[in-house]
Amino acid sequence: MKFLAPFALLIALLFNTASVAFAAPDIPKPVGDIYVQDFAQVLNEEEKSEIIGMAKRLDDETEAQVGILTVNSLDDSDIDNFSNEAFREYGLGSKELNNGILIVLAIKEKQIRIEVGYGLEGRVTDIKSGEILDSYAIPYLKEKKYDKAIMSTYKAVYNEAAKEYDLGKDFQQKVSKAPHSSKEESGLKAWQVILFVIVIIILVILDFIFFKGAITEAVLYMLLSARGGGGDGPRGGGGGSSGGGGASRGW
Repeated sequence: MKFLAPFALLIALLFNTASVAFAAPDIPKPVGDIYVQDFAQVLNEEEKSEIIGMAKRLDDETEAQVGILTVNSLDDSDIDNFSNEAFREYGLGSKELNNGILIVLAIKEKQIRIEVGYGLEGRVTDIKSGEILDSYAIPYLKEKKYDKAIMSTYKAVYNEAAKEYDLGKDFQQKVSKAPHSSKEESGLKAWQVILFVIVIIILVILDFIFFKGAITEAVLYMLLSARGGGGDGPRGGGGGSSGGGGASRGW
């Protein structure tokens, strides 16, 4: 049965990866207005006030909430899982409409993500989220201009949310794409995606041959399991949730 040894190793690696990916990340408790959770301290007070002012205006008009979360480190979590859990912990957007968006920046891991609630996924699609990060965040992040990256990305996302509700030009924020914007090195290469899909398909086939799909069933169960969460004075989240829509980038 030596031919099973490589397969057993692959299964062990799969479970190890899954356990890391699905380990509950340590989400910092929100402080002050839910819209700005700047734990990495990349924004000055004026920038924070500007975001809060925009966010409150949009919230008052539509119940949509667009927030930012910056952290020094993800502490061994991946940014997709971390952002999804943070979104649900903060409960961004209306509980009924799920119209929240969270921009997450992790300094140590050099990762940024736009996490989108169900209710705005039609406007801020995965493709649109990636385009915003490529155009408004990555060039600044490569130069360690974290504040400019956050402010530009926030305004670009905010503008999309405002368009969803036909709020007109008064709500649109002036924002220019970052200089020397390039999609080079952002996201996974096409061959990497194809290779990943092929490996997953092979593992699933082997699972069904040797284990009758037990491992696949267990992984799917973990993927489908979820939990959720949510003035003036500091405002909290409205109880909205996210299904994992959005996009991530590294720099």
